[in-house]
Amino acid sequence: MIESRNDTRLSQVGVVGGGIRMNCSVRSSGNVSVKWMLPDGSKLEAPYRSSDNRITASPNGLTNLSKMQVASNGTLIIYHSQLSDNGYYKCVAGNQHGADSLATKVTLTRPSVVHADAPTPGRRFLILANGTLRITSATYTDRGVYKCISSNAAGADAASVHLMVAALPPVIQQLRRENITLSEGSIAYLNCSATGAPPPTISWTTPYGTQLWPSQFVSGTNTFVFPNGTLYIRHLGQVDAGKYECTATNTVGISLRALSLTVIQSVASARARITSSSAQKTEVIYGGRLQLDCVASGDPEPRVIWRTPSKKLVDAHYSSRSRRYVVFDNGTLFLNEVGMREQGNYTCYAENQIGKDEMKVHVKVVSDVPVIRNKTYEVVRVMYGESASLKCSVKGEVNPHILWISPTNRAITSASDKYLIHNDGTLFIHNVQRFDGGNYTCLARNSAGQDKKVYRLEILVSPPAINGLRGSTNSLKVSAMRDQRKLIHCEATGTPVPRVIWVLPENVVLPAPYYGAGMTVHRNGTLDIQSLKVTDAAFLTCIAQNEGGEAKLIIQLDVLDTIEKPRLRSPKMESLSLTVGRTLTLNCSVEGSPAPQVTWVLPGGTALMSGSRFTKFFHKTDGTLVISNPALSEAGNYRCLGRNAGGQVERTVVLSPGRKPEINNRYNSPVSIISGESLQLHCLSASDPVHLTWTLPSGVVLNRPQRAGRYTVLQNGTLSIQQASVYDRGSYTCRTANEYGSSLLTISVIIIAYPPRITSSPAATTYARRGVAVQLNCVVVGIPKAEVAWETPDRTRLIVSPQPRLFGNKYLHPQGSLIIQNPMPKDTGFYRCTARNVLGVDSRGAYLHVY
Repeated sequence: MIESRNDTRLSQVGVVGGGIRMNCSVRSSGNVSVKWMLPDGSKLEAPYRSSDNRITASPNGLTNLSKMQVASNGTLIIYHSQLSDNGYYKCVAGNQHGADSLATKVTLTRPSVVHADAPTPGRRFLILANGTLRITSATYTDRGVYKCISSNAAGADAASVHLMVAALPPVIQQLRRENITLSEGSIAYLNCSATGAPPPTISWTTPYGTQLWPSQFVSGTNTFVFPNGTLYIRHLGQVDAGKYECTATNTVGISLRALSLTVIQSVASARARITSSSAQKTEVIYGGRLQLDCVASGDPEPRVIWRTPSKKLVDAHYSSRSRRYVVFDNGTLFLNEVGMREQGNYTCYAENQIGKDEMKVHVKVVSDVPVIRNKTYEVVRVMYGESASLKCSVKGEVNPHILWISPTNRAITSASDKYLIHNDGTLFIHNVQRFDGGNYTCLARNSAGQDKKVYRLEILVSPPAINGLRGSTNSLKVSAMRDQRKLIHCEATGTPVPRVIWVLPENVVLPAPYYGAGMTVHRNGTLDIQSLKVTDAAFLTCIAQNEGGEAKLIIQLDVLDTIEKPRLRSPKMESLSLTVGRTLTLNCSVEGSPAPQVTWVLPGGTALMSGSRFTKFFHKTDGTLVISNPALSEAGNYRCLGRNAGGQVERTVVLSPGRKPEINNRYNSPVSIISGESLQLHCLSASDPVHLTWTLPSGVVLNRPQRAGRYTVLQNGTLSIQQASVYDRGSYTCRTANEYGSSLLTISVIIIAYPPRITSSPAATTYARRGVAVQLNCVVVGIPKAEVAWETPDRTRLIVSPQPRLFGNKYLHPQGSLIIQNPMPKDTGFYRCTARNVLGVDSRGAYLHVY
């Protein structure tokens, strides 16, 4: 087996005129024959010198074989190389057990020429006066043959020097992997020194991905890299634990060292310790808010207890039972509306099993001018005849005196039946009238000053309504039999109580009450005609008036001689569904002559005449029964009776309670969706639910058609999720409810996603010929789609986009491939492809040699 296979130098670079040495050392237990295949097809067998007759002639003709030598160990030596020696040289080793081979590419260039008559001061090449050529900071590219030519009139002479520049890959002197354990608060020195030619560059990568270079200052950190490559970390904490990587790089290669740093917690840092607090002396305004901070640290987490000036101990547990003081989880003590008794010393105690700490704060309460809470201008509206309440809550020290000023600019006292001033400053006004309206001013005074607040009191009146009918004018047709008594109702409501009058033909006006021989107007406004005559048929008007306006009811009175039996215009039986809270109207239209009297009998037996009200029920004059804001207790049988002198008819309406909503659709298996797509979860019900809510896996509740970020609840109850991510996985619960019950639907959602993975990438070491394009692949799979980026040797980051992009001679394909067009030696270096999405990161690196 050829041992040189482990040598990574599969190419030889030199200059014309120099020498080339290609190793082909063989390890075997038997006799081995070694042959070299030359670029022109010639074969040389070891050992070989120019006088050896074991040369196999090339069909193209062998040239310059006299400058070649094959040593006994298989090494091929070429003396005084020329450009014609460029090409591939193959070493073949074989014995009775098999064969092995190794190919080496030779690339020769012409050496640079420096003339004695053209010195270049200030650069790396300098010819001294005595003819010496000085090269400063020699690099790998300076290797080759340098020729000195001296001439004068008598002739010329020359001398050649072959310069070899060694190039070695980096080698880190410390262990490749090492575990280090240090105490919290101590200083860490992480060593990383490397040798190589040219000298390698050292860099560090922290556990959080930050890269540090020698002598680089990074604000906000406790790390620094010394010029010799040592990483310095001061005041070690738990956040500094993790894996640190040292990278040594030069033009030939790269070397890595990994250190795992463990930070042991010290007893001093575990002990309870107050790290942040309020000032030792704090002033707060009387009636203001008190906030005292006490931030403590330790392991385990310390308990914080406050001691108040009254010697009471309070903590977060005590706060749940008391409304006076509140202690938050972070140790802050909060108090609203500070008084003089809150002045004094407060002590914060922080304690855990390791130790304890304490801190004192002295609080001084500063008196201030009186301040009326919520002193913005307010308008208070009160119904005529009711009582008004105007609040004037004041904070201040010393306690202020309260004074109220009336709209007539007079001071109000409690020495009357009209006004009452409570101890807390509230003004009560009894039985308000129209003249009580206007601006009322509250003045709060003490020795420090005064404050005021203005209320505007508006007295509300409601215009009259006749028989529950609002509007300026309503009309009604009434029929009655001759010689019979007739009651025509005109019940007036409003604030204040309206005045009622009846206007008869020829402008005869009868006020309520009125008592006449054949006609009476009762106090409730009802017109009572004792014995009707045919001549009494006419248009009668009932008028109700108050300070809010006027209402009229025009009655067309017909006096009949004949009787027509009542008849229903609606079905005798009807069933309706009762919905809680939704107003119901039950129809009952009865015809007949004279006009039948309609009565509704409620399930409990209560009878309602036309125009009457009873709690939620109103029997309108057209025969309909209105039920406002019904509850389940209103279910039952409702009877409508229509009667006149000719007989009676009856209609029954059955109100039945509704049913709880039922969800129609079901999900028998989990719902799967690819990350990034939109999702709709349906929650369909045959009935109209009063209330629908969605509970998300995070616990957030959406209780109405709304939009919250990527979540939208539609009018039909469907939950829409835009661009679903892995954070949306879990159980979604839809709940539909009404007054009769509720139904639940639970849906499990699975989001299909996985971290990025690079499935195709370049080899760890890749070779490219100068001027010949090279492609570095980076094929990535992952859901959601990963962001792909390349990092070039000069630390430039190139991000893959949907459109092709060109950066100098680098072409970035949308599929992730990086194509280097016309590569040059400056493109040599380390290239890394990184793929990243919300679930993770994957990366691949390759070192590119351009020869």
